Amino acid sequence: MASVDEVYDRIKEIKQNLDTTNGKLDDLKASVDAVKTATDGVHSAVDQVNNTLASNLKILVALGQYTNEALFQNAQQNDTMICILEHISRNTCELLNESHTQTGLQTTIRNSTTTLAELYAATHAEAALTRQREEALRKQIEECCPPQVPPPPCAYQACPAPRPLGEPPRVDPQQRRG
Repeated sequence: MASVDEVYDRIKEIKQNLDTTNGKLDDLKASVDAVKTATDGVHSAVDQVNNTLASNLKILVALGQYTNEALFQNAQQNDTMICILEHISRNTCELLNESHTQTGLQTTIRNSTTTLAELYAATHAEAALTRQREEALRKQIEECCPPQVPPPPCAYQACPAPRPLGEPPRVDPQQRRG
């Protein structure tokens, strides 16, 4: 059996061990508190970054939507310009065809004027008779071999147009969050 002094010494030893353990626990608590403080700082910084990103992301989404609307508007304007250019080219072609017709009519007028000049030059009726015979012969020849009518100088051909651009896709704000 152990003596009271031995038990007392043993209790003193246990107390010293407990004091040492308490000191180490205090050191450990201080270290854990320092880690918690650092973690709280990191958590705060992450929250700040998240708020900044969320705010800036909303701005980027708004700018992206505006860009899409601007591109859609630009596409509509391009379709309009192509349509206007189609009208201009069609009108130009029709004017060229009309000019060709007018040139033919002016040639006829020149020929008729030449005929009148020839009739006036001949101061007697025999000239008119000769003219009628020549005209009859010319008609017979044209019935047999009609003069070739030149094709119009312009035949309208539409330019290939791109298909109209559809509206940009709409994204529901609720879908972006999920």
